[in-house]
Amino acid sequence: MTTLPEAKLDVLLARHAVVEAELSGQLAPETYVKLSRELAEIAPVVDKVKAYRAVVAEIAGLDVMIDDPDPEMRAAAAAEKPQLEAKRAALAQEIRIALIPKDAMDERDVILEIRAGTGGD
Repeated sequence: MTTLPEAKLDVLLARHAVVEAELSGQLAPETYVKLSRELAEIAPVVDKVKAYRAVVAEIAGLDVMIDDPDPEMRAAAAAEKPQLEAKRAALAQEIRIALIPKDAMDERDVILEIRAGTGGD
């Protein structure tokens, strides 16, 4: 499993906080629209990053419980860990996909021309 670029995730979370703070102030209409679009674009990724980090923290807590001398605690933690590991992997994959840079052509319209052949074989 490859790791996520944690520094890039930190920058994304910081930018999200800055944009939210700027939007709460008085802004020119065009600036407000620009920041609103940026927030709408990064908010879903930020939500995934926060969920991912919460799962990582839960797994760390389970690791502590697995080292507990009480066999019931160890069993409960060991039973829960695979589900959290799967959730962490799924969130990591979603984040990796979300971090792929968008193509400049993604927002443009496409013209598709369909031609019928003459079939004159």
